[in-house]
Amino acid sequence: LLAALPESARLILLGDKDQLASVEAGALLSELCQRARGGHYLPQTRDWLQSVTGEQIPDALVDPQGTAIDQAVVMLRHSYRFDAQSGIGQLAEAVNDGDVKALKQVWKHGYADLAQLTLSADDDAALRDWVINGAAGQFPATQSREGISPPAGYRHYLTVVNNERPAVDEPPESFNRWATKVLLAYSQFQLLCALRGGRWGVEGLNLRIAELLYKEKLIPASVGWYPGRPVLVTRNDYGQRLMNGDIGITLPYPQTLAEGTTVWGMRVAFLSGDGTQSIRWVMPGRLQAVETVFAMTVHKSQGSEFTHTALLLPENLSPILTRELIYTGITRARHWFSLGCVGGVNAVLPEAVQRRVLRASGLIETV
Repeated sequence: LLAALPESARLILLGDKDQLASVEAGALLSELCQRARGGHYLPQTRDWLQSVTGEQIPDALVDPQGTAIDQAVVMLRHSYRFDAQSGIGQLAEAVNDGDVKALKQVWKHGYADLAQLTLSADDDAALRDWVINGAAGQFPATQSREGISPPAGYRHYLTVVNNERPAVDEPPESFNRWATKVLLAYSQFQLLCALRGGRWGVEGLNLRIAELLYKEKLIPASVGWYPGRPVLVTRNDYGQRLMNGDIGITLPYPQTLAEGTTVWGMRVAFLSGDGTQSIRWVMPGRLQAVETVFAMTVHKSQGSEFTHTALLLPENLSPILTRELIYTGITRARHWFSLGCVGGVNAVLPEAVQRRVLRASGLIETV
């Protein structure tokens, strides 16, 4: 990237320094922003910032010994996704600080936007309620949240899929409006996992959740291309104008046969990535790199947000269970966050939040 830029270009790197880094060596933003919390702005930098923005820079962020890289770093200190004083905000802060005592206090406080549940390896009852109904009964009932819809599970979007489908002879605009509503409803809930393989990883959970939804009669099948199947694009497909991370929902769509008869076919509806929020309908056979996404890895969720984010932690520690992973999962939530732990919340969480990803590229010493 740097080699391709002309000398006259300005490079702006935007991201969250506390989230998971890439799978490759180093943690770019974490290294570049390691002193961001303290500011360390030179007095002349402070004066310039105040003159061009009108914002007052606190004296605590001024440092006559600030380095050149300090002058090029700006830290967002207010979250527009969730209130810092909300349960989600307090939980994210405790995890980011690796403060187990504060973490326990957050759970004891009984915040209206937080819930935790214990999952069992022998019984899927808790998992069923979680993914179908959002475990709404596990959130504190003593506090109301005016203007915010209750926490949802996958029943919410599948109800839109099943109950609001246009008639086969309705115009394309009706199907576009329906698909838009389905995709919006889907974004109300997402289950995130730390692992990919195993019973409590996305591969095992996607199979189990599909079977649970099938038994609940929310989907007509649990394999193949069926109405309501959500899929995640796992590799850029420039021919279809789909990017890694795009999510689509499989829906019935009118198909006109050669003799002129209109029957139901299947298409996958994606929101267009051009900012118009229009719908793109893609034939399933044209999708070469997709997977079912009732469960998604935390890594894949970066850059996304969901009204109710559910994070599942397995019963055993693994190298991937770190502070950064849990913080990233929590901060995908907009209004509701639920944590499901196999064997209980104390099985792996306290130790996991004290484990950090320690990778260094030596970049900060060269700038």
